[in-house]
Amino acid sequence: MITEIVISWRLRELEKHERDGIWVTDLIRCPLKKEFEDKYPELYRASVFTPNTILGSLVHIGLENILSSELNAEIEVKAEKQIGEYKIIGRIDAIVGKVGIEIKTSRADIDIPYEHHVLQARIYNWLYDLEKTVLVYVTPDRFAEYYVEDRASEEEILKLVLEKKAPRYDWECRYCHFSVICPNKKRK
Repeated sequence: MITEIVISWRLRELEKHERDGIWVTDLIRCPLKKEFEDKYPELYRASVFTPNTILGSLVHIGLENILSSELNAEIEVKAEKQIGEYKIIGRIDAIVGKVGIEIKTSRADIDIPYEHHVLQARIYNWLYDLEKTVLVYVTPDRFAEYYVEDRASEEEILKLVLEKKAPRYDWECRYCHFSVICPNKKRK
């Protein structure tokens, strides 16, 4: 019964993700992933069944509730900006004043903060006009914060929009539900 409730909840959360612009998360991952999500929604929805994504969602909810009650943080704040013909959309986990907070879960704590998460924080600093974004990592071995004060430029974001390198990072294929159908799959 609880399993059904959690999976139903995850499916509803997945459906909330509008597809009317370019999301910050699309800028920091393989550009083919968005195409595959639109073309093969059944594979996209299958991601809700993986324990790691469920665990990550539960950690997000728990920390967001704490941040809301203890720091009066705004939670799941959506913003958008236009760069030429492109609408860039983001939904940061929390904002307190001029500080963003982005919650990350990971299976390991080696090499954190990850390059793509730092890039995401830099884009959020631009999108929300923040002084900094705090990356909060929850791993089996560590609970840590990293501060990102740098801000992405519009030129850098436009380059990410137009870049079609797939995958963006060689390691992405190991965690991608679409690797079973992808012609660009890397083995690393």
